[in-house]
Amino acid sequence: MTRSIARGWATVDLDRAASELAGLLRPGAAFEPVARSEVLGASCRRGIAHDGSHWILLLEPDTEGRLAAFLARHGEGWAASWLADDAADSPADPASPAPRPGPLGPESLEPGGAAAGPFRLRVPPATIER
Repeated sequence: MTRSIARGWATVDLDRAASELAGLLRPGAAFEPVARSEVLGASCRRGIAHDGSHWILLLEPDTEGRLAAFLARHGEGWAASWLADDAADSPADPASPAPRPGPLGPESLEPGGAAAGPFRLRVPPATIER
C-alpha cells in the first residue's frame, strides 16, 4: 500500500513561509531545518501537521533545479508530495535513477510524474522518522 507521508510548499523565503504556515502544524511545533532535497534542488524545513498524519515541508530553491523551475512557472504553492510504499520488499525499477538524499531520507522521483511539477517523490518506509 502506498501512503502519502508529506507535502511540500515551494517558497522563495523560508522564514516568511514558516511564519505564514505555522497554523498547519501541531500546537507547539515549529518548522526545523532538515537535509536538503537533492532531487528538487532545495533547502528544507520540516514540521508535523496539526493532526499528526504527515509532515509539511517548506522548500526553497538553492540551485537552478526542479524547484526553481516550478516557482518560475507556478509561483509559491504546494509543489511536492512524498510517498512511502509499505510493500518495501517490492523491487526497484532498474530504469529509475538511484535514490538521492532528501529531507525524509533517500528519495527518488516517481516514474511518469509531471516534469514541471507538482512532483511526487518516493521514500523507503524504513527511513521515515517521526
